Amino acid sequence: MRRRTPLLMALVVAFVLVPVLAATVVTAAAQSNGADTTTTTGAPTTGAPTTGAAGTHGVTATSIIVGGLGYSSLYGGADIGAKARFQRANDTGGVNGRTIDYLGLTDDGGDANLGIQGATKLVQQDHVFAVVPTITPDLGAAKYLVQQKVPYFGWALSSNFCGNEYGFGFTGCLIPKNVASNAWGTLVTKVFGRPGRTAAIVTENTPSGQYQLASLTAGAKSAKLDVVYGKSALTVPATADFGAVAKAILTSNGGKAPESIFVVGNISNVLGLQQALRAAGFVFGVLTNQLEYGPNLVAPSVGSFVMVQTAPTESAATNPAVAQMIADVQKVAPGQPITQAVTAGYWSADLFLAAVQKAGKNLTPQSLLKAANTKFTYKVANTVGPTTFPAAHSKPTPCGALVTSNGTAYSVKVPYTCGAVVPVK
Repeated sequence: MRRRTPLLMALVVAFVLVPVLAATVVTAAAQSNGADTTTTTGAPTTGAPTTGAAGTHGVTATSIIVGGLGYSSLYGGADIGAKARFQRANDTGGVNGRTIDYLGLTDDGGDANLGIQGATKLVQQDHVFAVVPTITPDLGAAKYLVQQKVPYFGWALSSNFCGNEYGFGFTGCLIPKNVASNAWGTLVTKVFGRPGRTAAIVTENTPSGQYQLASLTAGAKSAKLDVVYGKSALTVPATADFGAVAKAILTSNGGKAPESIFVVGNISNVLGLQQALRAAGFVFGVLTNQLEYGPNLVAPSVGSFVMVQTAPTESAATNPAVAQMIADVQKVAPGQPITQAVTAGYWSADLFLAAVQKAGKNLTPQSLLKAANTKFTYKVANTVGPTTFPAAHSKPTPCGALVTSNGTAYSVKVPYTCGAVVPVK
């Protein structure tokens, strides 16, 4: 069964709302087993299938063909992000003597069957070596790609990134079985400056919401938060009595409000409960979610602490990798807002380049899988990772950052920090 958490489905809505512009330039580094890696991109190839000396589709002595697959109306920016990273790689000579011929992002419309059709075209007609970036909440094409022995690299919004050796997510498997990341709880604990603070966790009343409740509760407790309230109290669609839910939360700490409140759900539920909590007087504690990150959400997100899974663009002044990403994107698409979709496409491409670098000059699907699944750690310092394969096929990368808004702009409250993967009982 393909599983999508309420968090991930809510992110699907939020990513369309998240353009962030910046303009600083420095350098980015992707590390494979501690070594810096770079890679490249060239013009799309056309005509006859490209086959290497060993019969590998999509690989010649001088190029590698890749194409992306994703939900374009929500993650179309991933195309720009991947193009930007591949272009910088190509500008510096490629990887192991090969440039990247990037064919763009094939739209799956958010539909699993359309995704299978798109993947089939990429493999049988375009003869891609790998699918990069792969960013969609319902990756119905995973089984087909595995059968065809075609690796795919992206943001693991679908559980179909998990449990096979062909799917590589730059933040690991985000919907694992029996384990969870404690990164979000760790970040909130850092806001307080000491452990032992009280927390409430509220999710949607769906099977995936209950999964998220169990995972987040395990993570929060591991981060030394005292969870005094944990319920899947939000309805889908958002018709809950937010006032009643807020009242229950604000009296859950021995008749008092907890010091932090985690809200997981779609944008309507997050905003509705947030408004009710503030109207009921919750203004000094930590109210946190993973949605309210974008210029058109700056005003309503005042007072909220928003968790993001990679270093935010606001860290560019002190983070060379983020600054380099912004510069790369502006080079290929001047004026392009750096949305979370753009960021996801960029790091998906960067992960692929790191894996190809490690595989060496004799590039085949087998050599890539052997290299990427043998003590391969993808890390960009203070930005994304460390994500180590093969463990990351079944575990998340327990890292992230917190941002806050003053009503007109975001700032970094807690910089990119890593916690731990913990069991879910």
